[in-house]
Amino acid sequence: MKGKIVLLAGKPNDANRDYLPEAIKGSDMVVNENGNNSQVYPEGLKEYHGFITDDGLEDTWYEYVPATYDPNKKTPLVFSMHGGLMTGWGQCIYTSWTHVADREGFICVFPDAHDGRMWMIECDPKKVDEITKPVPKGIPQLNRPTGEVEDFHDVKLVRALLSLMTEKYNIDKGRVYIQGMSMGNVMTCQMARYFGGLFAGAAGSGCPTNPCLLFTSDGKVINKGGALDIWQSRLEHDKTPYHYDGDDRTVVLSNIEYWRKVNEANGLPQIRIIGEKNLAFFKGKKANVILMDVKNRDHGQTFDDAEMVWDYMFSGVRKNEDGSLTHFDPICENRGDSFAIAIVENAKKAWVNNTIVSTGAETLRWEKLKYHGLNGGQIVRGSYLCVSLGFIAEVFGAKLDLMENGVMAELTLPDGRTFQFAEGCIGCAADNKVESMLCEAIYRNDRLYISLEWFCRFAYNLQVSEFDGVMYVTDHYSQISRYMSWLLQDMLRDHALNYEEEV
Repeated sequence: MKGKIVLLAGKPNDANRDYLPEAIKGSDMVVNENGNNSQVYPEGLKEYHGFITDDGLEDTWYEYVPATYDPNKKTPLVFSMHGGLMTGWGQCIYTSWTHVADREGFICVFPDAHDGRMWMIECDPKKVDEITKPVPKGIPQLNRPTGEVEDFHDVKLVRALLSLMTEKYNIDKGRVYIQGMSMGNVMTCQMARYFGGLFAGAAGSGCPTNPCLLFTSDGKVINKGGALDIWQSRLEHDKTPYHYDGDDRTVVLSNIEYWRKVNEANGLPQIRIIGEKNLAFFKGKKANVILMDVKNRDHGQTFDDAEMVWDYMFSGVRKNEDGSLTHFDPICENRGDSFAIAIVENAKKAWVNNTIVSTGAETLRWEKLKYHGLNGGQIVRGSYLCVSLGFIAEVFGAKLDLMENGVMAELTLPDGRTFQFAEGCIGCAADNKVESMLCEAIYRNDRLYISLEWFCRFAYNLQVSEFDGVMYVTDHYSQISRYMSWLLQDMLRDHALNYEEEV
């Protein structure tokens, strides 16, 4: 039986500007910042200290056991790893993991990094001196990694905690998962790449891994952990660390490419945009990969990130003793939008209902101008992506009649409505009534073009959003964000990443 989520009222500290005020601990204070929310400190969150590794160092961690826990039943376990300069309890209150645990009945553990609230993680060997050197007080400093990754104390801590939790509770060893935020995301990826056999799934938000740690110089993946389900949350306003190889686009898409190769997830994704959440589901032969790009969010993790990770991924995967995965129906189906169109400026392909189709000719951008005064000059009053009427007719199942060598056309929709267009005219005749459009019809590439945005909104009342030359159209509220737009650009312009159809 599922438990109930109870959101407790807290006292907002709107004047707070501290990163993680200690006053939150054990109190009802809450702090919010652009979607990164804190909750009231859970009464059930218990703090522990102990010497549980083989190197004689004492560690701190936090456990959350929901009231519905039954020691007679196998129970899933979720590790959640805090960001740099944070704590285990800080990661707890800045996520919704305890709420989802209350509802679903799994146990959570939130470890503290051992040294200076910073996880020991792999670094680019060429830059390790630069990024681990002494820095001014208050600025994060990476711990200098010593020895092999398997010997890092924080890696030993996670493995020791897993052993401890399986002794202490009736843990389902096939349903152990790990998630992290920011530096905790890098730590999570490190555990997945080296000890992926311990987990059925790994998820992270806020900071991808440096590509130089993922691939050899000749492009081969560096991996010891094997396949496991992977979730990567990205935030539109986030920036990758300055010392990484490559810009935001290269780094983020390289991380997706890495796990697609490890998991043999080579086919086209299913794409679904729900409000500001942009989801791409890659189904793999060995394991799955999910990208969630969130519009208008800064570095960190959204408060519902845990909910999304559990409902779309962790709730539907188990690791078997031989290292393979068994997938079953997650709470939320990994499917794309049933109706969706995406076009990309200058591309000859489009995304239609989770398949790639030809547009017949390049998608063009057209600027609507206002001519200003007697002395010339002009002002751009609108910039619109335009597609050929032939493409519109194909997508919407309409009949297209061309006249006067194609510079005039009539479009008849399946419901009988008619639209007449003519080159250079900013108006159309819709059911024999004059209607003004966003921009004039243009004739290019031996085809008559109109604004797809205008047609979708006027004719079908559809939702249209655009980012960086990519337009996404669907039948519900959706806002395309930057990483999803870049992913679509790569698929529709045939460059950067290779997306092969599943055999």
